Amino acid sequence: MTTSKFDLQTRFLNEIIESGRVVTIYTTNGVPLKCKIIGHDNFTILIDSKGQQQMLGKGAISTIVK
Repeated sequence: MTTSKFDLQTRFLNEIIESGRVVTIYTTNGVPLKCKIIGHDNFTILIDSKGQQQMLGKGAISTIVK
């Protein structure tokens, strides 16, 4: 049995950040945001959209499409 924690969300977000790819984030009210994810913590995601940095609460995110 391994003691390492498997954190799917962290691995997914780190992969997107490392690749530098543009993703589409759909908010819970249906607004699509085409952006690059540049950072994250337990509660927020920092994105770059059209040259502007924005911070989104993870609770406001419905889907991330890469």
